[in-house]
Amino acid sequence: MQNQLVNHLSQFGKLSEKDIDLIANNTTLINFKIGDIFVEAGKNVNKVGFVVYGVFRYFFYDKEGNEITSFFMSENDFVTNVNSFYEYTPSSGTIVAETECVVILISRENWELFSKEIPNWNSILQTITNKTLLTKTNFQRKLISQDATTSYLDFLKQYPTIIQRVSLIHVASFLGITKFSLSRIRKQITLE
Repeated sequence: MQNQLVNHLSQFGKLSEKDIDLIANNTTLINFKIGDIFVEAGKNVNKVGFVVYGVFRYFFYDKEGNEITSFFMSENDFVTNVNSFYEYTPSSGTIVAETECVVILISRENWELFSKEIPNWNSILQTITNKTLLTKTNFQRKLISQDATTSYLDFLKQYPTIIQRVSLIHVASFLGITKFSLSRIRKQITLE
């Protein structure tokens, strides 16, 4: 399964056989059950995962105590709190497994080893991080100016496999609408 990680990284830069062996020998395959926490709010993050299978959800609580879904991570995404990991600060939110998940785990020590030993590691990861943040920012920016139906249709286009695997209440939270509004939109689209 480490091949999936290597194949993904190779889309963004060249890896030598030595680099590939280093990655294979310094990563671990971990299974998560539904509800298992990958990152806990208030704790420092010392690991990064690469999702082989499954869906994770990043959420936080607003000042009224409402759970707000901020992001979903699924196959071929990295899962971590980037700010917490790079800044050595407590995570502002929680990342939880929404489905059964299989992850290639990279500890902070091995991440730093890869940074030192793999010539293209930092540029590859910077490219992936920039692409991910740009996608997330552009999607969230559109949510502000669109009606709920358009936002839902865009969600289906952007994340086609997630809708069948996560709770509708979490999708509604991500879109900034109520579960009832989402149900009405889904029913309306089905009837058309």
